[in-house]
Amino acid sequence: MLKFKKTFMVSLAAVLAASSVLGLAACGGDDSGGRTDKNKFTTISFWGGGDDNEVDVFGKLVENFNAGIGKEKKIKVTYSSGHDDYENVEMQLGTTTPPDVVYVPDRQFKKWASSLLLAPLTNPNTGEALYEGLDEFTAPGVMWDWGINRYRMDILTSNSTPDSTLWALPKDIGPSVLYYNRDYLNEMGIEHLSLTVAEAKAQGFPEKGYFEKNGKWYFNNKVPMSWDEITSLGMRMQKEINNYQANGHSFNCEYGYFTEWWFNYGFGVGGNCVEYISEGNDADGNPMGYYDFTLDDKTVNWIVKDGDAGIEVNGNSYSAGELISYTDKKSLTDDQKQHCNQLPSMYDAFLEFVSLTANEGSEVGIMTNGKKVLGKHVSMGQTSIGKQEARDRFAAGQIGMFVGLRSAVTYLRRKIDDKQLWMKNNDSWDVAPLPVYKEYDEDGNVTVHGVQAGHSGSMGLAISYGSKKKEAAWELVKYIAGREGQTAQSEAGFVIPNQVDLANSPVFLQPDQAPKNAQVFIDAARYESPADWWYLTDWHWIDDWADALNNRVREPNAQKPLTVEQMFAEFGNPTRQKLYKYTYSSHNPGAKPKS
Repeated sequence: MLKFKKTFMVSLAAVLAASSVLGLAACGGDDSGGRTDKNKFTTISFWGGGDDNEVDVFGKLVENFNAGIGKEKKIKVTYSSGHDDYENVEMQLGTTTPPDVVYVPDRQFKKWASSLLLAPLTNPNTGEALYEGLDEFTAPGVMWDWGINRYRMDILTSNSTPDSTLWALPKDIGPSVLYYNRDYLNEMGIEHLSLTVAEAKAQGFPEKGYFEKNGKWYFNNKVPMSWDEITSLGMRMQKEINNYQANGHSFNCEYGYFTEWWFNYGFGVGGNCVEYISEGNDADGNPMGYYDFTLDDKTVNWIVKDGDAGIEVNGNSYSAGELISYTDKKSLTDDQKQHCNQLPSMYDAFLEFVSLTANEGSEVGIMTNGKKVLGKHVSMGQTSIGKQEARDRFAAGQIGMFVGLRSAVTYLRRKIDDKQLWMKNNDSWDVAPLPVYKEYDEDGNVTVHGVQAGHSGSMGLAISYGSKKKEAAWELVKYIAGREGQTAQSEAGFVIPNQVDLANSPVFLQPDQAPKNAQVFIDAARYESPADWWYLTDWHWIDDWADALNNRVREPNAQKPLTVEQMFAEFGNPTRQKLYKYTYSSHNPGAKPKS
């Protein structure tokens, strides 16, 4: 189910522009600059990016394309890398000579599509495929739902649903997971398990990721830790890993657990930073509504109890284990609540996230239930880490666990057997699920839980709207998004293939290489959604409060520190004012769409 089945309006200027060109955009592309001579090749330009490993992979893919499909269909691709400055790419897409095929990050996707810089792949009016072979990708179950649906959007409303216009195919998908130092666990005397919940229960173990049983400590990389478990393990790691010896060097764990993202905390209990509030329709029948900033929402969340037959709220059906939506939770009756378990509010989840970097024992805030949240100082802030990435500090032994995307795998594999580091072999590190909110009874049984959640990154492949060689460009997009292109990227280790069956094969799982628990990425790809920078047509509404969060709230020694309450007091309403501008509502009547 899409997290954002909402409606928000683009500006009137964009709507008017869209209405005048939709007919042209729906025709499948003008190839007037294409083949006119059977012996003449059509040359298309392809702009890519990424690190040296990715550039090498795509250079070879283009060579293979030119030698195979390109030779057969008289198409020659010229590939250039280093196009990671997406402001510059955006500018070039608006010229009369844009590149034909480009990377489109999910962060930029809605802005580029709504600005008519990308060519649609499906007809905006009928939904039919505009290019031969597209149906092979869009058939149910072929691609990850969140892989392909994040590149769908209705041009007039910016609404994103499984039926919206498709503007790009996912080049890849990169879920976020927990990377951990297995050697440190061994040093601490923690026994390593890799058992599913059913397998763990069959052997008498609780449904926990980190736990003690009969005087011995265990870590299970197939069961997500709770919020308390991961911080307890991280804090213990900081205290016990001092002067760890490996490869003739000494290593100290300065921070047990690093994460820069709040997404799995909020999403996992049903919260978010923005929610759509419907205002019904205007006199002409146009839908009205606005986005509200809800990172500070203090109303508790609800989830249908396991084994329950389910409930219906406002005409929406919820089954066992499903979170009640932001709108519907406000309508729950006392009887309906008997079918649900109560979960922390979004505000509570945010306090837990902020507590990770706060000084140990300091008061971070008060939860909805009146409980104080104290600082753990188990993680460093995003500002403190500086220009280094978490993977760098992890490889150096300074961080014991970190939340990272799939792209970190290739980097860490290269570090194995580096004599200056601790990673000696494929068993030195692995991955596990992101933490989940849980409550337990005295016997260690889960009584209340949230859901597995998090964000995934992705890069799309799109054809520029201004390309005069769209049919030829489609052949390249189809090739890279197809079996050969996805296999090459998967074998290099930096992505999960966009096709579900390929991801579940040895092509991706690679059992002879680290990480051994690669199944975690596949599980995450099923439920992880885009991050907040994808929600609207740009991300300017995020800038102010995100900057304050990173530099003043999560940094204990900031020059001008802010508490969580102070941050929301200062930036909450200004953010709401910015959000009104993205919608057609009573708050922003000037955005009324053309009827």
